[in-house]
Amino acid sequence: MWAWKRLAGICFVLSEGILICACTDTRYYVVKSFNHENVKVAQKDNIWATQEKNEELFREAFEMSRDVILIFSVNKSRAFQGYARMESPPDPKTATPTWSKSLLWKSSAPFTIRWLTICEVNFGRIGHLNNKYNENQPVLIGRDGQEIDPETGAELCRVIDERAQYYENKNQHQDR
Repeated sequence: MWAWKRLAGICFVLSEGILICACTDTRYYVVKSFNHENVKVAQKDNIWATQEKNEELFREAFEMSRDVILIFSVNKSRAFQGYARMESPPDPKTATPTWSKSLLWKSSAPFTIRWLTICEVNFGRIGHLNNKYNENQPVLIGRDGQEIDPETGAELCRVIDERAQYYENKNQHQDR
């Protein structure tokens, strides 16, 4: 789980021994999936591939930024399903996700990811967040590969973490 600390107005996040600076050194992107199954497989295998047109975007972000956070949303789910950190740039030597064989479009080289929080959060809980990098539209409006401004990206991750903590506490309380 995440522990948030404010230092000189900048939000730092500590997760499983990883320090992530929620500032301009961290870039956030919406990742869209056609179905829940692909996301579930990615949660198990820690591998993702995106549309070919996003490959250079993600490669450049990985090479130029301290952290690249991918926030997943299944098409028509009206929710985000969690977020992961890019662990490698797209690389043809990385194992191909099993689901990518059935794609009707050309995909990027696969890359490894590390899931930080897995929790479905309905768009109604984040509709107040606007993405400065997408004409200040609500963050829930975005295509695959849409970059999110750092402040909004960090806040979106915080909301997802908060919801995950709520469910964890609720489950612990019910187990008593």
